Amino acid sequence: MKLLFIALFASAALLGACNAQQPPVAAKATPQTQVTEVPAGKLAEVQSALEAQFKGAPIKGLRAAVLPGLYEAMIGDDLIYFDEKVSHFIVGNLVETATMTNKTEERTSELTAIDVKTLPLANSIKFVRGKGERVMYVFTDVDCPFCTRLEQTLQEVDNVTVYNFMYPIDSLHPAARNKQKAIWCSKDRLASWQDAVLRKKFDATAKGDCANPVDATVELGQKLGVRATPSFFLADGRMVAGAIPREQLEARLNAAQTKVAPKS
Repeated sequence: MKLLFIALFASAALLGACNAQQPPVAAKATPQTQVTEVPAGKLAEVQSALEAQFKGAPIKGLRAAVLPGLYEAMIGDDLIYFDEKVSHFIVGNLVETATMTNKTEERTSELTAIDVKTLPLANSIKFVRGKGERVMYVFTDVDCPFCTRLEQTLQEVDNVTVYNFMYPIDSLHPAARNKQKAIWCSKDRLASWQDAVLRKKFDATAKGDCANPVDATVELGQKLGVRATPSFFLADGRMVAGAIPREQLEARLNAAQTKVAPKS
Protein backbone atom coordinates (compact mmCIF):
# COMPACT_ATOMS: atom_id res chain seq x y z
CA MET A 1 0.00 0.00 0.00
CA LYS A 2 1.18 3.52 -0.72
CA LEU A 3 2.34 5.54 2.28
CA LEU A 4 -0.20 8.17 3.36
CA PHE A 5 -0.32 10.78 6.07
CA ILE A 6 -2.91 12.95 7.76
CA ALA A 7 -2.36 16.70 7.44
CA LEU A 8 -4.54 18.18 10.13
CA PHE A 9 -3.72 21.79 9.39
CA ALA A 10 -3.02 23.43 6.03
CA SER A 11 -2.15 27.09 5.58
CA ALA A 12 -3.96 29.36 3.15
CA ALA A 13 -0.64 29.96 1.40
CA LEU A 14 -0.26 26.23 0.73
CA LEU A 15 -3.84 25.99 -0.43
CA GLY A 16 -3.61 28.99 -2.74
CA ALA A 17 -6.95 30.40 -1.67
CA CYS A 18 -8.51 33.19 0.39
CA ASN A 19 -10.59 31.25 2.87
CA ALA A 20 -12.95 32.17 5.67
CA GLN A 21 -13.16 28.48 6.58
CA GLN A 22 -10.33 26.10 5.74
CA PRO A 23 -11.20 23.75 2.84
CA PRO A 24 -9.06 20.79 1.78
CA VAL A 25 -5.80 21.31 -0.10
CA ALA A 26 -6.07 20.90 -3.87
CA ALA A 27 -4.91 17.56 -5.21
CA LYS A 28 -1.70 17.35 -7.21
CA ALA A 29 -1.98 14.13 -9.15
CA THR A 30 -4.17 11.24 -10.17
CA PRO A 31 -5.05 9.03 -7.17
CA GLN A 32 -3.24 5.68 -7.06
CA THR A 33 -4.44 3.91 -3.91
CA GLN A 34 -7.25 1.36 -4.20
CA VAL A 35 -10.15 1.20 -1.77
CA THR A 36 -11.02 -2.24 -0.34
CA GLU A 37 -14.56 -3.52 -0.84
CA VAL A 38 -16.47 -4.17 2.40
CA PRO A 39 -19.32 -6.71 2.67
CA ALA A 40 -22.76 -5.07 2.79
CA GLY A 41 -23.50 -6.57 6.20
CA LYS A 42 -20.38 -5.06 7.72
CA LEU A 43 -21.09 -1.66 6.19
CA ALA A 44 -24.58 -1.79 7.69
CA GLU A 45 -23.07 -2.35 11.13
CA VAL A 46 -20.71 0.58 10.72
CA GLN A 47 -23.56 2.73 9.39
CA SER A 48 -25.56 1.97 12.54
CA ALA A 49 -22.60 2.94 14.73
CA LEU A 50 -22.23 6.20 12.82
CA GLU A 51 -25.92 7.04 13.11
CA ALA A 52 -25.79 6.37 16.86
CA GLN A 53 -22.77 8.62 17.30
CA PHE A 54 -23.89 11.47 15.01
CA LYS A 55 -27.62 11.54 15.65
CA GLY A 56 -29.52 13.41 12.95
CA ALA A 57 -26.45 14.37 10.94
CA PRO A 58 -26.52 13.58 7.20
CA ILE A 59 -24.15 10.73 6.31
CA LYS A 60 -22.78 10.12 2.80
CA GLY A 61 -20.18 7.97 1.11
CA LEU A 62 -19.50 5.37 3.78
CA ARG A 63 -16.74 2.97 2.71
CA ALA A 64 -13.41 1.52 3.82
CA ALA A 65 -10.61 4.07 4.00
CA VAL A 66 -7.26 3.41 2.36
CA LEU A 67 -5.70 3.19 5.83
CA PRO A 68 -6.04 -0.41 7.14
CA GLY A 69 -8.77 -0.88 9.71
CA LEU A 70 -10.39 2.49 9.18
CA TYR A 71 -13.53 3.70 7.41
CA GLU A 72 -14.48 7.04 5.92
CA ALA A 73 -17.72 8.95 5.46
CA MET A 74 -18.93 12.49 5.00
CA ILE A 75 -20.76 13.76 8.07
CA GLY A 76 -22.41 17.04 7.18
CA ASP A 77 -19.67 19.02 5.42
CA ASP A 78 -16.70 17.05 6.79
CA LEU A 79 -15.06 13.86 5.59
CA ILE A 80 -13.94 11.88 8.65
CA TYR A 81 -11.91 8.72 9.25
CA PHE A 82 -12.84 6.33 12.06
CA ASP A 83 -12.69 2.79 13.44
CA GLU A 84 -15.62 0.39 13.01
CA LYS A 85 -17.01 1.15 16.49
CA VAL A 86 -16.64 4.93 15.94
CA SER A 87 -14.81 5.09 19.25
CA HIS A 88 -12.35 7.55 17.69
CA PHE A 89 -12.41 9.65 14.53
CA ILE A 90 -10.04 11.98 12.66
CA VAL A 91 -10.88 15.17 10.76
CA GLY A 92 -8.09 16.29 8.43
CA ASN A 93 -6.48 15.94 5.03
CA LEU A 94 -5.31 12.46 4.05
CA VAL A 95 -2.48 12.78 1.54
CA GLU A 96 -0.85 10.06 -0.56
CA THR A 97 2.86 10.79 -0.38
CA ALA A 98 3.79 8.96 -3.60
CA THR A 99 1.81 11.46 -5.69
CA MET A 100 1.00 14.13 -3.06
CA THR A 101 -2.66 13.50 -3.92
CA ASN A 102 -5.05 14.86 -1.32
CA LYS A 103 -7.38 11.89 -0.87
CA THR A 104 -9.74 13.89 1.34
CA GLU A 105 -10.19 16.61 -1.26
CA GLU A 106 -10.62 14.06 -4.04
CA ARG A 107 -13.33 12.13 -2.18
CA THR A 108 -15.05 15.27 -0.91
CA SER A 109 -15.24 16.62 -4.46
CA GLU A 110 -16.76 13.35 -5.62
CA LEU A 111 -19.43 13.35 -2.90
CA THR A 112 -20.30 17.04 -3.27
CA ALA A 113 -20.31 17.29 -7.07
CA ILE A 114 -23.09 19.49 -8.40
CA ASP A 115 -25.14 19.59 -11.59
CA VAL A 116 -23.47 22.50 -13.39
CA LYS A 117 -26.49 22.79 -15.68
CA THR A 118 -28.35 24.37 -12.76
CA LEU A 119 -25.87 27.24 -12.36
CA PRO A 120 -27.32 30.65 -13.34
CA LEU A 121 -24.84 31.51 -16.08
CA ALA A 122 -26.57 34.84 -16.72
CA ASN A 123 -25.25 35.90 -13.31
CA SER A 124 -21.62 35.39 -14.31
CA ILE A 125 -19.00 37.24 -16.35
CA LYS A 126 -18.02 35.05 -19.29
CA PHE A 127 -14.47 34.78 -20.60
CA VAL A 128 -13.49 32.63 -23.62
CA ARG A 129 -10.08 31.67 -24.93
CA GLY A 130 -9.67 29.75 -28.19
CA LYS A 131 -12.50 27.34 -28.99
CA GLY A 132 -13.71 27.42 -25.40
CA GLU A 133 -14.54 23.70 -25.36
CA ARG A 134 -13.36 23.11 -21.79
CA VAL A 135 -15.47 24.81 -19.14
CA MET A 136 -15.02 26.03 -15.58
CA TYR A 137 -17.28 27.95 -13.23
CA VAL A 138 -15.27 30.16 -10.87
CA PHE A 139 -16.42 31.73 -7.59
CA THR A 140 -14.03 34.63 -7.21
CA ASP A 141 -13.27 37.75 -5.17
CA VAL A 142 -11.76 40.84 -6.77
CA ASP A 143 -9.57 41.59 -3.72
CA CYS A 144 -8.33 38.03 -3.22
CA PRO A 145 -4.66 37.70 -4.29
CA PHE A 146 -5.12 34.02 -5.11
CA CYS A 147 -8.00 34.92 -7.44
CA THR A 148 -5.58 37.23 -9.22
CA ARG A 149 -3.13 34.34 -9.47
CA LEU A 150 -5.76 32.06 -11.02
CA GLU A 151 -6.84 34.80 -13.43
CA GLN A 152 -3.20 35.23 -14.50
CA THR A 153 -2.93 31.49 -15.10
CA LEU A 154 -6.09 31.52 -17.19
CA GLN A 155 -4.54 34.09 -19.52
CA GLU A 156 -2.12 31.33 -20.53
CA VAL A 157 -4.71 28.55 -20.92
CA ASP A 158 -6.21 27.87 -24.34
CA ASN A 159 -9.53 26.32 -25.34
CA VAL A 160 -11.43 27.27 -22.21
CA THR A 161 -14.66 29.03 -21.30
CA VAL A 162 -14.70 30.61 -17.84
CA TYR A 163 -17.83 31.78 -16.04
CA ASN A 164 -16.77 34.11 -13.23
CA PHE A 165 -19.28 34.40 -10.39
CA MET A 166 -18.75 37.42 -8.14
CA TYR A 167 -18.26 35.93 -4.67
CA PRO A 168 -16.83 38.42 -2.15
CA ILE A 169 -15.81 37.13 1.28
CA ASP A 170 -16.74 40.08 3.48
CA SER A 171 -14.77 38.93 6.53
CA LEU A 172 -11.53 39.03 4.53
CA HIS A 173 -12.19 41.75 1.95
CA PRO A 174 -14.89 44.14 3.18
CA ALA A 175 -14.66 46.42 0.14
CA ALA A 176 -14.96 43.62 -2.42
CA ARG A 177 -18.76 43.34 -2.46
CA ASN A 178 -19.28 46.95 -3.51
CA LYS A 179 -16.42 46.72 -6.02
CA GLN A 180 -17.91 43.63 -7.63
CA LYS A 181 -21.33 45.25 -7.81
CA ALA A 182 -19.74 48.24 -9.56
CA ILE A 183 -17.93 45.93 -11.98
CA TRP A 184 -21.24 44.26 -12.82
CA CYS A 185 -22.85 47.65 -13.44
CA SER A 186 -20.07 48.85 -15.77
CA LYS A 187 -20.52 49.12 -19.53
CA ASP A 188 -18.00 46.35 -20.23
CA ARG A 189 -18.12 43.82 -17.37
CA LEU A 190 -15.31 41.60 -18.61
CA ALA A 191 -12.93 44.50 -19.22
CA SER A 192 -13.76 46.02 -15.82
CA TRP A 193 -13.31 42.68 -14.09
CA GLN A 194 -9.94 41.96 -15.70
CA ASP A 195 -8.71 45.51 -15.10
CA ALA A 196 -9.59 45.21 -11.43
CA VAL A 197 -8.37 41.67 -10.74
CA LEU A 198 -5.33 41.56 -13.06
CA ARG A 199 -4.10 45.15 -13.10
CA LYS A 200 -5.64 46.46 -9.86
CA LYS A 201 -7.21 49.28 -11.83
CA PHE A 202 -10.58 50.17 -10.35
CA ASP A 203 -12.61 53.37 -10.64
CA ALA A 204 -13.27 54.30 -7.02
CA THR A 205 -16.16 56.50 -8.12
CA ALA A 206 -17.96 53.64 -9.87
CA LYS A 207 -21.26 52.64 -8.32
CA GLY A 208 -22.98 49.30 -8.13
CA ASP A 209 -26.47 50.72 -8.06
CA CYS A 210 -27.90 48.70 -10.96
CA ALA A 211 -29.74 45.41 -10.58
CA ASN A 212 -26.94 42.93 -9.93
CA PRO A 213 -26.57 39.28 -8.82
CA VAL A 214 -23.73 39.66 -6.30
CA ASP A 215 -25.79 39.13 -3.14
CA ALA A 216 -27.63 36.22 -4.76
CA THR A 217 -24.30 34.70 -5.83
CA VAL A 218 -23.01 34.84 -2.26
CA GLU A 219 -26.10 32.93 -1.13
CA LEU A 220 -25.67 30.42 -3.95
CA GLY A 221 -22.00 29.85 -3.17
CA GLN A 222 -22.76 29.23 0.49
CA LYS A 223 -25.41 26.66 -0.46
CA LEU A 224 -22.91 24.94 -2.75
CA GLY A 225 -20.30 24.74 0.00
CA VAL A 226 -17.90 27.32 -1.40
CA ARG A 227 -15.65 28.24 1.54
CA ALA A 228 -12.73 29.89 -0.22
CA THR A 229 -11.85 31.95 -3.25
CA PRO A 230 -11.05 31.03 -5.84
CA SER A 231 -13.09 27.87 -5.92
CA PHE A 232 -14.28 26.46 -9.21
CA PHE A 233 -16.49 23.72 -10.54
CA LEU A 234 -15.49 21.73 -13.60
CA ALA A 235 -17.68 20.18 -16.27
CA ASP A 236 -18.23 17.04 -14.18
CA GLY A 237 -19.54 19.11 -11.26
CA ARG A 238 -16.55 18.57 -8.97
CA MET A 239 -15.23 21.52 -7.02
CA VAL A 240 -11.56 22.49 -6.80
CA ALA A 241 -10.37 25.00 -4.20
CA GLY A 242 -7.37 27.22 -4.82
CA ALA A 243 -5.25 28.78 -7.53
CA ILE A 244 -3.64 25.56 -8.70
CA PRO A 245 -0.68 25.63 -11.12
CA ARG A 246 -1.30 25.61 -14.85
CA GLU A 247 -0.26 22.01 -15.45
CA GLN A 248 -2.64 20.79 -12.76
CA LEU A 249 -5.43 22.98 -14.10
CA GLU A 250 -4.91 21.63 -17.62
CA ALA A 251 -5.06 18.06 -16.32
CA ARG A 252 -8.22 18.75 -14.34
CA LEU A 253 -9.94 20.45 -17.28
CA ASN A 254 -9.06 17.59 -19.62
CA ALA A 255 -10.18 14.90 -17.19
CA ALA A 256 -13.51 16.61 -16.51
CA GLN A 257 -14.26 17.17 -20.18
CA THR A 258 -13.38 13.56 -21.00
CA LYS A 259 -15.72 12.38 -18.28
CA VAL A 260 -18.72 14.29 -19.63
CA ALA A 261 -17.98 13.79 -23.33
CA PRO A 262 -20.66 11.84 -25.23
CA LYS A 263 -19.76 8.16 -25.57
CA SER A 264 -19.22 7.21 -29.22
